[in-house]
Amino acid sequence: MTRTAAIDRRHFLALAGAVLAVAATPSWAQSSSEPIRIGVLVPLTGGGGAYGQGMANAALKAAAYINDAGGVLGGRKLEVLIADDESNPTAGVAAVRKFLDVNKVSAVIGVWSSAVAMAIKPLTIERGVPLLVGGSGDEVTQGDNKGLVYRFQARGADWGPTFARAIKQAGGKKASVLALQTPFTLSLANPFVETFKQGGGEILDVVYYNPNQASYRAEVEKVFSREPDAVFIPSYLPDLSAIAREVFRAGFTTPIYANSSAADAEGAFIKGVGAEVAEGIHHIQSIPPVDSTAYQTFAKQTGTDPKSISIFPSNVWDEIAVLALAIEQSGSSDPAVFTKAIPTVVNGNGLKVENALDGLKALRGKQAVAYSGAGSQFTFTPSGDQLNREFGHFVIKNGANQLLEVLR
Repeated sequence: MTRTAAIDRRHFLALAGAVLAVAATPSWAQSSSEPIRIGVLVPLTGGGGAYGQGMANAALKAAAYINDAGGVLGGRKLEVLIADDESNPTAGVAAVRKFLDVNKVSAVIGVWSSAVAMAIKPLTIERGVPLLVGGSGDEVTQGDNKGLVYRFQARGADWGPTFARAIKQAGGKKASVLALQTPFTLSLANPFVETFKQGGGEILDVVYYNPNQASYRAEVEKVFSREPDAVFIPSYLPDLSAIAREVFRAGFTTPIYANSSAADAEGAFIKGVGAEVAEGIHHIQSIPPVDSTAYQTFAKQTGTDPKSISIFPSNVWDEIAVLALAIEQSGSSDPAVFTKAIPTVVNGNGLKVENALDGLKALRGKQAVAYSGAGSQFTFTPSGDQLNREFGHFVIKNGANQLLEVLR
C-alpha cells in the first residue's frame, strides 16, 4: 500500500508540546480570531506505529489546505495538535485529558485503536466534544454516545463476514480462527464465525491469544495441525509477524487470511518478515476510492503516491474536512452546535463535493452540500457508522501486494 511523506515522531511530539499559551476558556468561547483546535490522537508507536505518521501528516496537510484557502467562519484557522497514544489505552487517556483540560480542543480525531477509542470515549462525551475515530471495534459506536461519535472506517461486524465470503469464494469449506484478544479483533472474529457457518462452512477451532506473548508456537501447532482450508488471523502487526514466522518455520501451508492493518502496515509487514515468509498471505481492508477526485486531491496535498492505497491517512483527511464543513454549516465553533451538522454535510441532498474547499465555497453561498470523501464515499447511520465501504482483497506475491478483487 502506501507510504506517505515521512515526518518523524519527534517532530510530531514537538508540535503537540509547543502549543500556544492556552486561556482558561474553551476555544469556541474565545474571540473570532482564535484558531479552532483539533486534537489528533495517533499511534506513533506500539502496535499501530506503522500508521501514525501517515495519519498525522494527513491531519496537518488537511488543515493547511483549508487554512491556506481562508479557513472557516470568515477566516478562523484550524490548529492541529498531535499526540502519540502509543497504541495503548492508558497513554491515550492521558493524551486526551491534556487535549481537553489544557489545550481546550473542539474535537478529537484519528484514534486508530478501538481499545483506545473505548477508553477515551467517556471523557470526550462528558465534555460534549465530538470523537471521530478510525477503529473498527463494534463497541465504539454502541451505547448512548449523545450523537458525538463518528467512525471513519468499516465496523468489525461488517468486516468479519467479508473474510468469510472471500474464503468461501476461494473454495474453503473448513476454517479456523487464531485471534488476538482485543475489542477490534474480536469484533471481526465472531461475525466471521457466524457467517462462515451460515454459508455451510465448518469451523474447526477458535483459539485466542494475548498481546505480546513470548511465543505463539502452541497456538500455531493447535490450529494449523488440523489442516483447515484457511486460517483467519485478526491481529496487529507485531503478533501477526511473529505468528507468520512460526507458521513458516513449522512448514504449514494452509493459507492465512489477515486484516490489512496487520499484514500490510504501510509495507512494514513484508519488510519485517521478508518476502518468503509473507508469500501467499491474504489480507482484506476497507479501501478508499482511489480513482475519485477526492482521493487524487488527498494524494496531491499529502505527497502520497496517487496510485497507492492509503487507508488510514485518507480517513483522517476526511475527518478534518467533515469537521470544517460542519463548523461552516452551523456557523459556530461550539461543539454542542457544529456536531449536529456532521450528518447534514455528509448525508444531505445538496451539491456533491469531493473536497473541503468546494464544500466551504458552496456553504458560504448558502447552498447545501453532501461530502464524498477520499477515504470512502460514505453516508452515516444514526449511530455514527459508515455505510457504503468497499473492501480490497489482496494477496502477497513476490514481496508485493496484489489486489485480487473489490468486495462489497
